Amino acid sequence: MAQLLRVGIVGAGGISNVHAVGWNNYPEKAVIAAYCDVATDRAQGQSNKYTGGKAKVYGSIDELAADPDIDVFDICLPHHLHTPAILAGAKAGKAILCEKPLTTSLDDAITIQNAVAEAGVIFMGAHNNLFYPSLLEARRLLDGGFLGKPYYLRSIETFQSRSFDPWEPGSSGKSGDQKGWRADLKQAGGGELLDTGYHSTYRLLSLANGDRPVEVFGVLSRFLHQNLPTEDTGQVLVRFESGVVGEIITSWAFDVVGARHFEVSAEFGTLAGGPNYLDHQLYRWPEAAHRTFDPVHSFTQEIGHFIDMVQSGAKNAAPMAETIRTLQVIKGAYLSAKEGQWVTLPEEPTGAPVVRSTAVSTPSSNIPGPMARSIRSIPRPARSRTSPCRKVSSSSGRVRSRPA
Repeated sequence: MAQLLRVGIVGAGGISNVHAVGWNNYPEKAVIAAYCDVATDRAQGQSNKYTGGKAKVYGSIDELAADPDIDVFDICLPHHLHTPAILAGAKAGKAILCEKPLTTSLDDAITIQNAVAEAGVIFMGAHNNLFYPSLLEARRLLDGGFLGKPYYLRSIETFQSRSFDPWEPGSSGKSGDQKGWRADLKQAGGGELLDTGYHSTYRLLSLANGDRPVEVFGVLSRFLHQNLPTEDTGQVLVRFESGVVGEIITSWAFDVVGARHFEVSAEFGTLAGGPNYLDHQLYRWPEAAHRTFDPVHSFTQEIGHFIDMVQSGAKNAAPMAETIRTLQVIKGAYLSAKEGQWVTLPEEPTGAPVVRSTAVSTPSSNIPGPMARSIRSIPRPARSRTSPCRKVSSSSGRVRSRPA
């Protein structure tokens, strides 16, 4: 029997609740042994709630890292604190599960990647949406070739959030809660696209199944939350190396019908799915086959997989390169929205996106430049001497034309 994992949850804010539920679903494999938060009273409250007060409480990451009984760092902190927490965990030899986003900059991502590799510790991004059965089944159908060649992938992560009250001046910047740090660009590192949009981005990459994104175009909007200094909605077009085109739609301002998470259009048919359902329709079928799944707690599934990875060597569902690639796509979309142009993504995930000088050519590209010039160069046919219309007089005496 594998040794019981002793987990230190880093950060006692809102997201730590669903992580605690996940860990507590595997009492024979793991135990929450400590909470760490600068607000030790909040950490103690979480310890009381989820461990009956048995979990230790620390006020600093260094104290937690120094505890030899802790095997795992589960990082549930605001975005800007991810980097120092990962570095401390790696240095101390802890296995690391980190909430999205990995960090707020590609420079920090390089630092993290090097530190984790040097320490030789296990790292997985907390990409909980990868564990919904609808997405897993969609991946199975795509990987098995049941839809033929994929053409278009759409990933959606939307909901209307009224927690940022757009009608109360200053409400988005109240301190002491999640609204406060999410409204602070230095702490959040971006807006909705870097936050909730991280889910739709890594889901799109999962559907693409290793196909490399080569260029992006981003559109950012602030529809509902006018007091936020950032976007509340993002739309991103992604062109992949194979020619597949992807789209990301993510928003705190609106939702979509049926809580849909993704759509796939391919050579032989289509897919569409939400958390607990999948629609599958081949072309010429009169209607889609509709399949439902029992609801799952995606964080519990994610944590169970992480435990198997640490204890049994299961395949990493969200390895370092994939978490960095997700960040690269998002950073490219931000640059595109700023410059109003398509942006090229380097092959290396840590490479900085750049505004493109020429269009990227893929097997499915239809670049119109030379084609347009060749069309304009074709001489127009000589105009017929006989007009196709004849002039008639109206009752008002004006001359008008009508077909002959």
